[in-house]
Amino acid sequence: MIKVLQTAKFPLKICKGSYEERIALAKDFNKKFFNEISQKFKTNEITFDVFTKTLKENTPEKIQIEVNEYGTKKGGCTSFKLNKNKNGIEGLLMFFETNSYNKGIRLLNTDITLHETFHYFSHLANPKHTARVCKMYEKGLLDKTEKFYNENLYTKKEININKLKENLNQFLKDFTMQDQIEFLQNCKYRMIEEYNAFEEGYKYLDKIQDEHPNLICEKIYGNEKEEYNFPEKIKIVTDKLKEVIDKNRKS
Repeated sequence: MIKVLQTAKFPLKICKGSYEERIALAKDFNKKFFNEISQKFKTNEITFDVFTKTLKENTPEKIQIEVNEYGTKKGGCTSFKLNKNKNGIEGLLMFFETNSYNKGIRLLNTDITLHETFHYFSHLANPKHTARVCKMYEKGLLDKTEKFYNENLYTKKEININKLKENLNQFLKDFTMQDQIEFLQNCKYRMIEEYNAFEEGYKYLDKIQDEHPNLICEKIYGNEKEEYNFPEKIKIVTDKLKEVIDKNRKS
């Protein structure tokens, strides 16, 4: 059984309460980090070392975090780091794009960096959600459901609510009631987190350009979160989750 180790989560003395309170806490930490990292920009980019050092300085407790280049991939990613025995998550990994012109972390990629740091703080504040992902991974449920999640929920495809409901109902038929609950809970909280992460990223992209107008040629904006239709999809999944839980209780 894969456990979430102390170096990959906040202790109860820092975070407790409802999911909404933990999301608010993650946003507070993201704000503090932004205020510090913004001051590090003297040119249009900073080094990975400066970014990592600042992130560690603004993370309470001894959390393990590594920040690396994303290879040839675009954007960013935050994931978990397993220990050597493969039985515990000992930290988090963060990746960011680079290119031939920019070897560091660009000011105009703040929508990406603060998106990922929100994920980072959210993971630390919500270890139960990380534990659920581990459980789904170990029983093979993550592999069986990830394609559906990416093709139907974490997608910019034009949404057809009735078709999505139909696809979801059909997909769930292949799983036990308990697996349905775990999958739907995971989808719900992943989408809520993604929606907030996009919001954080674009908020701080706007703010950092206002703070450093001398380092940009022209102000850029972003509203990509709207293209995913997360609120509508979250409602569909939440309603279905309630239906399955009620049915499970009556059985």
